[in-house]
Amino acid sequence: MRSVRTVVAVLFVAAIAITGCAAHSAIQPSPAPSPAVVDQAPLPVTDSPAPAPAPAPRPPVLRAPVLADGQYDAYITRVDSRQRRLVVDLVQVFHDQAAVDAAVADGQSHDTAQVLSTYVRNHNPRLRTLPLAGDVHLNLRGGCASPTSHELALLAADARAMSGPVRTFYFTLTVSGGAVQRVQERVAINAC
Repeated sequence: MRSVRTVVAVLFVAAIAITGCAAHSAIQPSPAPSPAVVDQAPLPVTDSPAPAPAPAPRPPVLRAPVLADGQYDAYITRVDSRQRRLVVDLVQVFHDQAAVDAAVADGQSHDTAQVLSTYVRNHNPRLRTLPLAGDVHLNLRGGCASPTSHELALLAADARAMSGPVRTFYFTLTVSGGAVQRVQERVAINAC
């Protein structure tokens, strides 16, 4: 029994000695690490690649219609029959005395403007791309009842022919739900 007590006493003294040394070393300041040295834990080695982070959910994109519901006068600059879209340039249209007044205000002489029955003003070069409704109705001058694809080809030909400075026609577009429902071709110049 005495040998057990001796062993316990020796262990007790050893524990106090170790604790005292640890307490003594904790009191003494250690040299400060240099700022360039950074302690990093080693990365664990794995056989499989880390899983990719889940993509952040995208908020829904709510696109406002290019034009609100209503009727708009415009030049058609391009027809994309494959994607069923029109590229248009909105204009202001004046008739009779308002046409004369607007032409004079834009710099035409009164003698030239007084014979106008229709005057188209285009001060804003902004172009807009509008989708065509699935059941779009095209009312083209000189056209007859034909499939929409044929009428779109005629409309594209008219748009190409009117790309110069003098525009013979303008179009009244009826827009509903952001899509062109109807296209009415109109004469922009005096017809003798």
